[in-house]
Amino acid sequence: MARQGYSVFSDLMRTTADGRNLNDLFAELNAVAAIHNEQQANFLSLFTQTVTTPVTSVLQTVAGSEDIFEEASEFGIAKSSRTLHDVLDMGATFKWYDARWAATWRYLADATTTEVQANANAIIAADQDNLFGEVMRTVFSPTNRKVTDTRTNAVYDVFAFANGDGWTPPTYAGNSFNGTHTHFRTTGAAALNSGDLDEAIDDLKSHGYSQENGTQVVLFVNATEGNRCSTFRVADGARADFIPAQGARFYTEGALVGDQPAASFAGFPVKGAYDDALIIETSRIPAGYLVALASGGALANTNPIMLRRHPRFPGLTPVSGGNADYPLVDSYWTTGFGTGVRHRLAGLVMQVSANPTYAPPALYVA
Repeated sequence: MARQGYSVFSDLMRTTADGRNLNDLFAELNAVAAIHNEQQANFLSLFTQTVTTPVTSVLQTVAGSEDIFEEASEFGIAKSSRTLHDVLDMGATFKWYDARWAATWRYLADATTTEVQANANAIIAADQDNLFGEVMRTVFSPTNRKVTDTRTNAVYDVFAFANGDGWTPPTYAGNSFNGTHTHFRTTGAAALNSGDLDEAIDDLKSHGYSQENGTQVVLFVNATEGNRCSTFRVADGARADFIPAQGARFYTEGALVGDQPAASFAGFPVKGAYDDALIIETSRIPAGYLVALASGGALANTNPIMLRRHPRFPGLTPVSGGNADYPLVDSYWTTGFGTGVRHRLAGLVMQVSANPTYAPPALYVA
């Protein structure tokens, strides 16, 4: 007895127009997503530390507290010490994002493997931009936020970098600070000068973020400021010479004092070095801004930003459609993440402006 129902073209359509099996192609897209997540992590791991909870207690210093030890006596008992005043509960936001790829069986019947992969590549690139943009919004924003733990309804602070909100940074190496200390500043002039780089580098060092303590200061700039940085010379009054990176083409009339830095850092081409800092020029930083970040290395606990991930879905994931036999039909991609500052003193943003009041760039205003 014949079965009732329709025989449709989709019952036979299991390959793309150029003969690629759709199940194999879906498996390949999963593998591509895994590679993308790994490459994305290469950069993020140098400036972030991954967390899976809405709040993390973080010691806001790279060194132990001072004046813990005292001279011992034969019968005396030492004073108790603790570093709780240096610890903050640092919150991190979290949101789900998805992108539906509404491919029908009719489309897949005529699509080539290259066309299917092009759609996947566009989604992967969009995920990269979305994640980087969210990290940059956290970097540039001087405003503290809130996050609610959906399981307990507890509310936590998502702090910005030091912003003069009354929090007193911990003392380091004899350097003391007050509650007005801020890492959101302006240059006070219409153009970037070498003294602005000195100020950013020195401030991070004053909190212990230096090569001495295993951290690398990186200055991110746009091409406008990058071109200015490349002109800084000791002979012209700068504290240090700008040293082009290895492989860079450059011309100078005099000798430059310093070692050439490596050509890349965290996947970004390095423009050069100034003093102890690397300079990275990228169009992702708006013109008129200088961003100084301290990297302690891959996933180091001194890195400035927290990247919050879901414990079960740690990155971009392709999700098959409703029909297991045809996973690409009505499939979509999903990811979940959030951000928050981890170390309030490990990043500094400087706006190139004569206005004394800092304003974040429109590109990264939430």
